[in-house]
Formats: sequence, C-alpha cells, structure tokens
Amino acid sequence: MATTKTPEQKIIDRLSRAEGQIRALRNNLELRTFDCKSFITQVKAVRSALRAVNEEFIIAHIATCKNLPEKKRDNQIAEAIQLLVQD
Repeated sequence: MATTKTPEQKIIDRLSRAEGQIRALRNNLELRTFDCKSFITQVKAVRSALRAVNEEFIIAHIATCKNLPEKKRDNQIAEAIQLLVQD
C-alpha cells in the first residue's frame, strides 16, 4: 500500500536530491574528475532542483493560507508570488 507524502516530505526529498548533486559537484572538484560540460550541466540541474523546491514550498504555503482572513491571505499569497518571480 503506497503512502502519500506530506508537502514537507516532498520538499525534503527534493532538497536531499539537490544536496546529493552538490556533494557530487564538490567531490568532482576536489578529485579533479570533471569536464566543463558535465560540471555546468550538473550546476544547472542543481539550480533547477532548487527552483522546484521554491515552487513546491510556495504551493504548499498558499494552500495553508486559505484559512486566513481574506486580506492577510491575499497579502501572504502576493508576497510568496513576488518572491518566486524575483528569481
């Protein structure tokens, strides 16, 4: 029987994958076992993973805002969207 992950667990899983990618980049540099193309590709993958963390976090945050008073909810959602698009 499959278990449904919480939004927080999904974000933690994404962060763990990004952490592993960063660790691999660091190891490649320390051991000097990298080439330009693969290194840049990995950096782009890390950036993409962290962007996905941002998006997932904001979606989860917006879902928690639905029970707030309307003005506070609207302000929180607007602030979250503004932070996301500043990237």
